[in-house]
Amino acid sequence: MYERLAEKLKNTTALKWHPGRGAEESWIAEAEEELGFRLPPSYRWWLTHYGNARLEGANILSLAPPEHREYADSDILYIHRLNQADEEWKAQFPHRVDLFVPDSDELYFWDTSTIDERGEIQIMCYDLMNGIIDTYAFTFAEFLEQLIDERSGGH
Repeated sequence: MYERLAEKLKNTTALKWHPGRGAEESWIAEAEEELGFRLPPSYRWWLTHYGNARLEGANILSLAPPEHREYADSDILYIHRLNQADEEWKAQFPHRVDLFVPDSDELYFWDTSTIDERGEIQIMCYDLMNGIIDTYAFTFAEFLEQLIDERSGGH
């Protein structure tokens, strides 16, 4: 189902990851319970098969083992908890779950108000310089493929 993405991941130098660090199903279930929605199928696939990745020095958020979650800044729940603790942020972005926050003028997040019939969630790109939010991808798999293509010249 994700053969094209798996092939791109095998051949890219844009993303870096450590094999064998996939998330366990219990971690995924715990995250879904706390977040209040089922994680998209393509993200679940990513979590169990790859589990982690860095792109240009920034982590694509994933799930750390629960015993390390309180200080793992690459963990989606850790970042979500920080965001939820900020009342102003929470009021401005009630459906936002951050996914990738590179050291640049943009960040990528799920808009949980856009869950489709397959369970996929649109990923938005927030241009911090201009305050513009646009749809970046319709699935997590598409998101990763686009990032790889953009960072590796379309290979």
